[in-house]
Amino acid sequence: MSFRRRSGRPATRRPQPDFVTYHRFIGSQPTGVLEFRNVVNGMMIPPLRWLVTDLDMVALPHSDLDVLEWEQKLRDSSGAGLWITDDDLRRFVRDNHQMIDGEFFGSPIGSTTTDASQAAIRIDFFDSTTVTVTLDRSVIGTSWEFELFLGPGVAVPGIGSRDEETAAQQRRAQDEQRRAQEARDGQQIRALVRACLQNARIDEAPALLTQLDAVVDVTPSGPRAWALALERDDAPRVDLPDGPLPEAVGYRTDAVAVGGELLIWVHDGRMQMVELPWFTDAMPTELPRVDQLVFPAERDAGDGERTP
Repeated sequence: MSFRRRSGRPATRRPQPDFVTYHRFIGSQPTGVLEFRNVVNGMMIPPLRWLVTDLDMVALPHSDLDVLEWEQKLRDSSGAGLWITDDDLRRFVRDNHQMIDGEFFGSPIGSTTTDASQAAIRIDFFDSTTVTVTLDRSVIGTSWEFELFLGPGVAVPGIGSRDEETAAQQRRAQDEQRRAQEARDGQQIRALVRACLQNARIDEAPALLTQLDAVVDVTPSGPRAWALALERDDAPRVDLPDGPLPEAVGYRTDAVAVGGELLIWVHDGRMQMVELPWFTDAMPTELPRVDQLVFPAERDAGDGERTP
């Protein structure tokens, strides 16, 4: 399938799309540079049929373009989007004073698909603050001014949509929060294990402390359980049977005197896992603090005071 550019030269679509995306914060450019008109006119776009999924714009003074009517048509589409002609889009471009919100997907005129992801270009102005253009370079050309103002494009696998980008951003934010929380939990687990070993009444405690210094990763492995990864194979092994250390350390919470216990599991002479079983009805949502640990010597004293 071939198209004719506005310059009159034919444009042939490649068998394999070549997608690239441009994204720019409007406030980072001189006023007027990233207007809707300039962005669209900075590209060589063949005649397309356009799907509008968002529209909030201000027309030029004295324009006869009824923006409210078009916005109502879009609302009447019940979220499916509004298909417009290439001439309609050119009119939006010509009469536009400010594009507040607008998402436009351009597909080949002969295409019968309603799937916006199959489009050759997406133009997205969002909240008067950002502009995103994703295009198939085998169909859409760009001017040097376009590249100058929007910056270098980044290769992407497809057109995408604003909703997909928002969801991806949310997932990235959630992943970053999860990783940050896991890092904080890992540091807390190390501190709890160190306190347990420093107060352990077993001969192997010093060797286990050396192993703790060799731990390079603490990762969740189950409900209230964390796997320990040791870096150095030469960290001294201990002569202990596989399983938790002989003495379990308890912990209290701000609400109960006995919230659960802390188990340090050993396998093949090396620390392998930390587990925090709970004795309360509901699983705790936070890790105990070091000062909430209850060591065997304290329990043996029977009066809540630690014995020498």
